[in-house]
Amino acid sequence: MKRLVILAILLIASFAECSAQENIEALLNRNISNNKYGSTLRSAIKRDPETGEIIKRVYEVTAISNRALGKEFKAAFKSDCATADVCEEVANGSLYDVTAVWTNPKRIYTLSLNGSIVVFTAQIIYQEEKKSK
Repeated sequence: MKRLVILAILLIASFAECSAQENIEALLNRNISNNKYGSTLRSAIKRDPETGEIIKRVYEVTAISNRALGKEFKAAFKSDCATADVCEEVANGSLYDVTAVWTNPKRIYTLSLNGSIVVFTAQIIYQEEKKSK
């Protein structure tokens, strides 16, 4: 019986880790840079020059006059912050800022809402950069 309980706890913990930021990721994976949302998506990838492996991805989404997208991002952050290693929220009137950090793999997500202006950034760090000599 003890083994069964321990196994159940391990399964639940591994599932929670896998679905850590699934709501934010789902929004990011949607085509939010089309005219429907009136937003722009910029992304950059940094690769290791020797191996070509991805070191870091950076995304930035900006939308003006889109309260619906802002509400979706805010709901995703509220839901996913429960699994974040660090989550800081600041709300002051129509201003809402939140930063969520997961450590493995290292992900830093920030959201800034000011009325109908949405600014979202994501940094996903797959491996630490090598120091230049």
